[in-house]
Amino acid sequence: MAPPGSMPTNVHISTHPCLRAKLSQLRSKGSNARETKTLVHEIALIVACEALASGLQTVSSGTDESPLGYSYNIETISPKVALVPILRSGLGMLD
Repeated sequence: MAPPGSMPTNVHISTHPCLRAKLSQLRSKGSNARETKTLVHEIALIVACEALASGLQTVSSGTDESPLGYSYNIETISPKVALVPILRSGLGMLD
């Protein structure tokens, strides 16, 4: 891994333990096609959560009732997000 001072300021290197474990599994030559697809999906989910955490806000949009009869606030994200894959390798991350 590159030293922290040598990377541009807009680059974030994740040290999330779950992400690191998934990457280790993905690198294994023993991973079959099904495992690889699942791992890519799980890695994309973790990376997306980290990337979007600081840029999104929740907005209250009314109330609803749970099947048990409890009232709760409905929250949606703002702004709306569109994901566009870049090249073929990005398609697997958007499944």
